[in-house]
Amino acid sequence: MTSTAKNYAGQNLRGKSFKGQDLSEADFSGADLRGADFTDAILRGANFSKAETGLQKRWFIFQLVIAFFLSVFSGLFTAYTGVVTTLFPAPYNIEILRIVPSLVIIIIFCVAIIRQGFTATAFVMIAGALALLTFVFALLGTVALPILFGGVVVALALLILSWTFALSGTIAFIGALAGSCYGALASLFVEWFGAGSVSSALTGAVILASGTVLLSVYAARRAFKGDRKFDRLLKFIIGFTSIGGTSFRGADLTKANFTKAYLKSSDFRNSRKQATNLTRTIWNQAEKLDRSRLGTSILSNPEVRKLLVTGKPNQSKSYEGLNLRGANLDGVYLEGVNFKRAILSEASFCNANLEAVNFTEAQAIGTDFTGAQVTGACLEGWSYNHSTKLDDVE
Repeated sequence: MTSTAKNYAGQNLRGKSFKGQDLSEADFSGADLRGADFTDAILRGANFSKAETGLQKRWFIFQLVIAFFLSVFSGLFTAYTGVVTTLFPAPYNIEILRIVPSLVIIIIFCVAIIRQGFTATAFVMIAGALALLTFVFALLGTVALPILFGGVVVALALLILSWTFALSGTIAFIGALAGSCYGALASLFVEWFGAGSVSSALTGAVILASGTVLLSVYAARRAFKGDRKFDRLLKFIIGFTSIGGTSFRGADLTKANFTKAYLKSSDFRNSRKQATNLTRTIWNQAEKLDRSRLGTSILSNPEVRKLLVTGKPNQSKSYEGLNLRGANLDGVYLEGVNFKRAILSEASFCNANLEAVNFTEAQAIGTDFTGAQVTGACLEGWSYNHSTKLDDVE
């Protein structure tokens, strides 16, 4: 392949395919790259500053439509579950006990999700609590199957609604409201079956539908605020919203520049042919990088990603044991930072302030410290070789 270094600055390149091309040093600054395909392309030193990546409008509209219908589906079934749990005889014929299953189900979900997030532990807690609830109501003389049915439906509805609220809160709310209203109206026909009352069925429908919607809003917000307990939900959301987005899968982005680029719904995972190369790529002030698919790269770690984007260490100034292989930290002020046992091989610290930095047992094979200030740094037990650059170091 021969290099086709070109000037694409400011151009509309939506949906264009550059798959497998050699575009080293090409200028894409300020370009509209939504939906573009750079899979397996060579983009060494390419300039993507202020470029916009992500979804084309048709894909975005498609996702909104899917989100709307899924939220309708979720709202409908959670409301319908509230009706089902009130169709069966109330224990000791006490009418108020008809709405207890719906109320207890949503309480169980709220406690588990708020305390544990979207984790296996949370759903084990929910399953155990629902099993106990089913057993208790069976002893009280009511049919317990609707309780287990309700738990399964609410779990599915919660996952779908959390995702749709994260994608588009307005669309999700309208869809969930429409589905909930339709499901609640089903309670008006409860008397046809000769069980329960309209009021108890309607109350059960409202409790489950409203509770699920509110809990979904909470889960979506916590996911986007970086709460580790909701990592799985966030990965699910980002995975779907990146379908049809800009692809950099398997691309060689060595020293590429993404300064101030808008990177929502992009894909930086490895391709089937090769791994994506992000060695010394510049991410300074890149926007929405956390909303892209980052695979297993160093960017998948929130602490490392924040450092590369903002150029400012975290409050603790500690990156002990973290993987920063190939990170570009040229000119960054890192005085007093702890890189003990960190992987810094192939990283670049040119002209960076590394005074009093702790490099104890750090890996610095092939790392570039040209022009860096390392006065007072601790280098005890660190690993380096002939490829480690220490030119003009103070």
